Amino acid sequence: MQSQSILPARILIVDDVPENLQVLRTRLRLRKFDVVEATGGQEALEQAMTHLPDLILLDVQMPEMDGFEVCRHLKAHEQTRAIPIIFITGRGDTDDLVNGFKAGAVDYVIKPFNSAELLTRVQTHLDLKFARDALKLKNAELEKLNKEKSEFLGIAAHDLKNPLASVRWLTDMLKTGLRSGSMTAEKSGETLDKISLSVERMFRLVKTLLDANAVEEASTDAPLEKVNLVFAVADVLAQYDEIAERKQIVVEFQNAAQNAMVLIHGEILQQIIDNLVSNALKYSPLGKSVVVHIWNEASKENPETPATVSFSIRDDGEGIGEEEQHKLFQKFTTLSAKPTANEDSSGLGLFIVKKLTEAAGGTISCESTKHHGATFTVRFPVVQREVVRFAEDIF
Repeated sequence: MQSQSILPARILIVDDVPENLQVLRTRLRLRKFDVVEATGGQEALEQAMTHLPDLILLDVQMPEMDGFEVCRHLKAHEQTRAIPIIFITGRGDTDDLVNGFKAGAVDYVIKPFNSAELLTRVQTHLDLKFARDALKLKNAELEKLNKEKSEFLGIAAHDLKNPLASVRWLTDMLKTGLRSGSMTAEKSGETLDKISLSVERMFRLVKTLLDANAVEEASTDAPLEKVNLVFAVADVLAQYDEIAERKQIVVEFQNAAQNAMVLIHGEILQQIIDNLVSNALKYSPLGKSVVVHIWNEASKENPETPATVSFSIRDDGEGIGEEEQHKLFQKFTTLSAKPTANEDSSGLGLFIVKKLTEAAGGTISCESTKHHGATFTVRFPVVQREVVRFAEDIF
C-alpha cells in the first residue's frame, strides 16, 4: 500500500549534490511517488510551503543552512509542522543522530544508503502519517458530531420546555375542573384545543430535527417521478391559506413557465416548497405580502428551449444583512431576524431545503438586504417534452 490517498504521495528531496538528487529521484519515481526537489536549505523551506509534501528526505550537510536548521524552521511553522522528516547523513555518530531527533526528525538513513532500506523507511513513515491524518479527520468529525448533538439537545430542551409546561398546566386545570364539575363542556373543548396545539408544536419540532438528521445521511434512494412544479406549489400554498389569513398576508402567485415538469420525488419537492413557504409567512409582518413566481430560463445553446424551471418566493420581512448571509443554509443557524408572530424556529428549515434541493439536482440562492425582505430561488432542470413524429405515409 503506497498511501491512503488517491493521489500519489508527494516527497520533497533536499540535497546540494545533483548526483544524490538524481539517485533519490530515480528510486522514488520508480515507486510512483510525486517528487519535488531542492538543492539548499532556503529553497527547501520555500518548496515545503508551496507544495506541502507528505514526507521530506533531508540532507544534513549543506552550505549556508544545514539540515538541522531547516528541520527546526519547518517544525516551527504550523503548515509544515506535521510533515515527517527523514535525515540522510554521511555521519552516523550518536551526537548527530540525537541532534536530528531533537530538531524534529522521525528517522535517518546513513549514506551510502541501501535503496530497499530507504524505500521501506519512507513507506513506513508515509503510512504512519496517513494514519495520523485519518485519525485527525475522524477526531474532527467526532468533535463536530458532539457539538451538533449538544446543539440538538439544547434546542430540543429549550423549545420543548414551554409547550410541555403548557400541556401539564392545561391538563391539571382540565382534571381539576372535571372533578369539581366547575368546567363547562365549552371550556373543556377550548382547553383540549390548546393542548392539541401545544402537542402539534412539539411534534413539528421533533419532525424537523428528525428530517435534518435524515437529509444529513443523504437518504435519497426514493423513486423519481415527473412532477409539475406549478401544481406542487399551488397545493402547498393552499395548505397555508389559514395561516396567511390569520396574519393578513396577501399571497400573490405568478406563473410564467411554459414547461414546469421536473424529475424528482414528489414528497421531497413538497418538503422543499413547504419549508420555503412556511419560512416566508413566518418572517412576514402582519398585513404584508408574499410573492411566489415560477418561470423558465432557456439554455444558451437553444434559446427557444427551456433548460430550467425556477421557483422564487419573496417576503416583506426584516431581511438578512450581508454579514449574516454566509450562515443562511447552515445547521442550527440563529439570525437576528425573528418570526413576527412568535412562531417556532429551530434553525434547521433552510439547511434541510438546501440539502434536499442539491440532492435532487437543483440549486438554491437568496437575495436579501436588511429591512427589505428576502427572495429565495430554487432552480431545477426541466424534463423536456417528448416530440412524437408521424411518418408521412402512415395512411
